[in-house]
Amino acid sequence: MRLPIVHARVTDGEVNFAVVSVKDATISEPENAEKLVETLQTAYQCPVVLMGETSSQLFGRQDVVDFLGQMSPADLPWQESAVDIPDPSD
Repeated sequence: MRLPIVHARVTDGEVNFAVVSVKDATISEPENAEKLVETLQTAYQCPVVLMGETSSQLFGRQDVVDFLGQMSPADLPWQESAVDIPDPSD
């Protein structure tokens, strides 16, 4: 399934990761957020952190969350694209 998504790909030293903008409610449900992170990590082939679209709350790997906590969301290289993810009904 191909879904539209807003994301930023970031490289910090030798660590590549993706930040994906999601509805704030997605982060408020840790079990669902964790499943989404796992799915997106498969699609992106790198660590993924979720960022609430209005709250800028972060969810994901703690070292990446800590790194992003020092940045303004406006400084990230945001892009709109589509990502292939498995259909949950399969």
